[in-house]
Amino acid sequence: MFANISDPETCFEVKHNNPTAESGDYYIHPSAPQFQGLSVKVFCLMNDTHQLEYVTLPNRNFGHYPKRSNGNCLNEQPILIELGIGNGGVTDYQKIRIHPSTMTVVTTDTTFASGNKTTPLQYGEAEDCYSYTSGCKKIGTFHINTLGTRMRFKNDLTWDVKSDGFKPLVQNITRQQNGAIIDVVCGGWCGGCRPKGDMVLYPNSLDKETKDNILKSSP
Repeated sequence: MFANISDPETCFEVKHNNPTAESGDYYIHPSAPQFQGLSVKVFCLMNDTHQLEYVTLPNRNFGHYPKRSNGNCLNEQPILIELGIGNGGVTDYQKIRIHPSTMTVVTTDTTFASGNKTTPLQYGEAEDCYSYTSGCKKIGTFHINTLGTRMRFKNDLTWDVKSDGFKPLVQNITRQQNGAIIDVVCGGWCGGCRPKGDMVLYPNSLDKETKDNILKSSP
């Protein structure tokens, strides 16, 4: 698949070429090396001072900080206690912001995040406040699903524990669909994990759901 040479590289260029352009879906040709020759469909968030690029996620992407605790791993309670109080809930991402020059996800951007967690989880972040006992399971989760975008994360993307919390642990990472679907399980005594290093998107040639309408070839 080849890029349409007329496609701009950024949403800034979209706005520059058409000052009346409003927020919406556009094709751009990102300068990231792994997308050489490819055009990508993004959502351009337009305003007077800046124009930002987002990838729309057709499938649900969410983090769940469970409202459950089991400090000594002997008596689970359907509530959060101590430092966990008020931290539970779900964060859903409808779109993720990217830098077209690298196709790196801006994990801290929650513009298109929703849910009932007072402080949203960053994209890819998993936390719980379930147990301070080392042998107890972790139950904080984050579900990534980029199917439908024809993009994916590489299989060498991994997660590392956050510095806060007591005895944080990455319990499990599972991958499906060539890295387009990733499930992460982490936790601690009010702790968890986040992606180690940058979350960089790559083309996913095995994503057949949107063969012709996400990454497009030149006419």
